[in-house]
Amino acid sequence: MLTVAAQDFARLREIAGLLTRHGFQHLADGLRTGEVATDDPAVRAEARAVTAPERLRLLLQELGPTFIKLGQVLSARPDLVPTAYQRELARLQDDVQPLDFATIEGLLEAAWREPVHAVLRHIDPEPLATASIAQVHRATLLDGREVVVKVQRPHLEQTIRADIDLLYLLSRLLDATVEEASLYRPKQLVRAFEQSLLDELDFRIEARNARAIAANLSEDARVLVPALIDDLCGREVLVMDFVRGCKITEMGPAHDADAVLATLLDIAFKMGFVDGLFHADPHPGNLLITPDSRVCLLDFGLVGRLTANMQQTLVQLSLALATRDADSTVRLMYRIGRPEERVPLHAFRDHVGDLMARYLVRRLDEVDAAGLLQELMDTALRYRIRVPPDYALLMKAAVTIEGIIRTLKPDLDIVPTIMPYAQRLMAERYSPEALKQLAMRSAVAMLDGANELPLLATQLLHDLEAGRLSVRISHPELDRFGRHLNDLGTKLFLGMVAMGLIVGTFFVASGYPLEWRGVNVWGLFGALASLGLLTLVLTWHLVAARLKRKLSLAGLMRLLGRGGGGRR
Repeated sequence: MLTVAAQDFARLREIAGLLTRHGFQHLADGLRTGEVATDDPAVRAEARAVTAPERLRLLLQELGPTFIKLGQVLSARPDLVPTAYQRELARLQDDVQPLDFATIEGLLEAAWREPVHAVLRHIDPEPLATASIAQVHRATLLDGREVVVKVQRPHLEQTIRADIDLLYLLSRLLDATVEEASLYRPKQLVRAFEQSLLDELDFRIEARNARAIAANLSEDARVLVPALIDDLCGREVLVMDFVRGCKITEMGPAHDADAVLATLLDIAFKMGFVDGLFHADPHPGNLLITPDSRVCLLDFGLVGRLTANMQQTLVQLSLALATRDADSTVRLMYRIGRPEERVPLHAFRDHVGDLMARYLVRRLDEVDAAGLLQELMDTALRYRIRVPPDYALLMKAAVTIEGIIRTLKPDLDIVPTIMPYAQRLMAERYSPEALKQLAMRSAVAMLDGANELPLLATQLLHDLEAGRLSVRISHPELDRFGRHLNDLGTKLFLGMVAMGLIVGTFFVASGYPLEWRGVNVWGLFGALASLGLLTLVLTWHLVAARLKRKLSLAGLMRLLGRGGGGRR
């Protein structure tokens, strides 16, 4: 993969140029020297004018489709980036020129293996929408059915893979040089983005998601999921029914806003806590309202999945937040996440307690739930607790839906609105039947464990008796000490070889004199060889000492406008 990235030198040079133009050249200089010049007045002036999240958004916008999509994906992942960057990256919009209609026709004919006029009675040459991944056209089938045709841009996968290779290269650079990079795990971030984007390039995955959610919501007449034309759908083409409607945030007096909001909440509750399969990107552009006030869901490229255990944990977390129980909230966040190192639980609990004191002092209907959830995710990141993607996607979707509700009806009393859903959750999760099943499962699990203990103990004793039992102790400091010893031994060996070359050269030169233009050849050879080895040892020592000191991201943030060089 890195070989491909190295071959794409022109793209790498273009990226370097854009980094320089957007003020990130100082960051590159810092990576090379190990220091950051925060006293540069030009850098400070630029940082005051444009914040770091804004500069990152502008940079990604100009880098092209892959990087725009990277920003859009990250804006929906509170488990990966801080809140300030999420908000700014959410402003990223696809700014691409539409493909000419002849290209669209060629792509459709290649996908369908027959002329377009043999499948469609009419297709509008003007696109309904254009994006970095695909272009959408309105069309009519031979039987008169109105549809929309989503066509993937040509040669997209090749371009995206080249850019992803470069992202892997940059992620390794960050991981090796930035102290806090382990918190955000740049290599795993790029890997997650790669999987997400490559899945999005396969429209068959989106079609499967759409069918599954449509089946789950089929009994609710208030909800509409456009039907797919299966025979015309494939990896690079998606064809579905055309739906007339407007964005949910553009409803007029003819629509029943209260009914729409009730439907939206019912959909969210059912997808998250009944079906376990939910639309993870319910922004206003993906929620259409039909003339008869039905809610139409669009774009199923990003979905999340919750198991029964995950749903149960989320119910408990909601109760802990509602009752302002910081201890239970911390315990549940710790259970949900994957700690990357030892977590100071007392400090974590104090931090969560401060959040609750700030956000939950007002009446429940005045609580900023979106802000509280986002700060909880930021706090988990700060304490190096990695929240699984599906939890993070659900929280982000919940925040988006809450924002839509507050936009449509700012005076809505949240308490009586959500109380029926809370009562349903309590009735379902803590009913006598549910508790009886939980007790039975726990009893069975304990009995199975008790039955396994004698067998495990016997196996342990046999291994101990046969000498097959080994205990391995690993500690970062011990590993680091071993590497230091290895480096020291290698340097001493090279130094001794250099000394031996010098001494041996003198013996050879005295016993076998060989001169060229008045210079003893053996002496010159020995001097150059020993000098080369000494230079190698010194360079190794200096470079290794430099690389051991990673850059501090706090210093870089000051440079980019979030610290001392930011707005005042």
